[in-house]
Amino acid sequence: MALNYAIMPGFGDLSGDSRHPNSPDYIEPDFGLEDAEANVALALHNNDEVAELVNDLAESRALLNWIASNVDLPADLLPRFRLLDRQSKRLRQMVDAEYEALNS
Repeated sequence: MALNYAIMPGFGDLSGDSRHPNSPDYIEPDFGLEDAEANVALALHNNDEVAELVNDLAESRALLNWIASNVDLPADLLPRFRLLDRQSKRLRQMVDAEYEALNS
């Protein structure tokens, strides 16, 4: 006897899973991810943690280069990895330029 997947509920189709749009109980959230990201950025700024975050990302170049050379990333993750690598390079250049400007 074969399974009939057409009548089986999928992820989010079960009642009570109000977080998934396929659920009949779905409730549209009042705030989006952009709101959460803005709140986190504000909290980092208020706690003087932005410089630490910039430094951590700028210093990750060696690690990102090692990953790029030694790990076969899935194709669907490559665009995000390349973006992270570009951002790390950009921040390193900005920090180095600012350091040079401050000490000139």
